[in-house]
Amino acid sequence: MSMGTAIAGFWAERSSRERLVLLVAVTVALAAALYAFVWEPGLAARKSLSETLPRLRAQLEDMRLQRVEIVALRKELEAGSRRGDLGNLLRAAAARTLFAKSVERIDPLPNGGVLVRAAPVSFDAWLDWLEDLQRELGVRLEACRVSALEQPGLVRVEARFAPRSAAAAGSAP
Repeated sequence: MSMGTAIAGFWAERSSRERLVLLVAVTVALAAALYAFVWEPGLAARKSLSETLPRLRAQLEDMRLQRVEIVALRKELEAGSRRGDLGNLLRAAAARTLFAKSVERIDPLPNGGVLVRAAPVSFDAWLDWLEDLQRELGVRLEACRVSALEQPGLVRVEARFAPRSAAAAGSAP
């Protein structure tokens, strides 16, 4: 006997009142299952999304404002790099560092670049200065030789810099 015939036989043996009670029980069970497995998770997800959506919209607006600010800063940076001589920009930037007295030479190079020699320089201070040059002035480090000195943490540096416009043009190091 198949399952369908077994159910049909079971249903045929029941009185109309028993059938009504069974239909109500199945309907209630289906409604409870629908609520528990579909409706309630949907409501929870809706509540969660309604709580996070304003925060995400605010973050998006912040990102849009930051994008506008970044574009403006890049334009300003490019204009500043074109306005000033790279050697003068590096001298001014080096004068504001902790190792300003350690800078031995800042010499212009024929290709528009600049050669900087400094010793003794704290390696961490040198890296911080490089980061500032790249971020604030748009200067690119083309080549660098760092030699350790006897005192830990101090180095001798010989570095060749190029303006960002030279980096965009693809000048060779």
